[in-house]
Amino acid sequence: MKQHLRKQALIKKTETFIPEPTDIFSEEAIRHAFEEKERSSEHRFDLLASPVAVQTVFKATQDFKSRRSLEVTATKRPEEIPDIPQGTRFQFSRLCGHYGSLKASSNRIKNREDLIVVLVWEEGLLVGYGIAASKNDECEIEIVDVDYYSRRKADLVDTLQLSDQSFQVGVGHVVVNALIKECPRPIHVDATNSSARYIFKSLGFVNEDKSSNLFILKID
Repeated sequence: MKQHLRKQALIKKTETFIPEPTDIFSEEAIRHAFEEKERSSEHRFDLLASPVAVQTVFKATQDFKSRRSLEVTATKRPEEIPDIPQGTRFQFSRLCGHYGSLKASSNRIKNREDLIVVLVWEEGLLVGYGIAASKNDECEIEIVDVDYYSRRKADLVDTLQLSDQSFQVGVGHVVVNALIKECPRPIHVDATNSSARYIFKSLGFVNEDKSSNLFILKID
């Protein structure tokens, strides 16, 4: 199975890398953090400010899905929501309560919450999912979660060129693209890290005009 091979390679890579201890408040660490921000996909994509770039990423996402033989399903039926498979590692799979796991979303649907759940499969294995809630004629994407061994860092990724710069698309793009298709507009998301914001922005999300929170993005 492809995921198993990526898992072995990533574990081997991690075992051979021993990070040096650093002082996160040192001048060198602060400079490095600033340089990382400048190099981030989010920052570079923001500078493009191009609708054509968004269209190109949409097409690249579709091509990536087809080339990697990924299957996407969407459901509002609790009985169609799977358990997290063994051998995968999802960031939110062990969380309990209102947000978190697929099992929690199944229970929420049973309690009459209007949720849409998108599932991405590779060779019959769940490698990504997204959860969105509809309320008051708009939709909020709550969770986009990708198996650790199926992320861009695990080389399940395609690279494209935009204005002579390299950008990547991966399973997260496939999840968000499917949610855009399934959710009623407008769609909001609170994207708290740069990697997630890059995915949303590269698929057409922009900052919410009415919010001072730069993490709140929307697409109409």
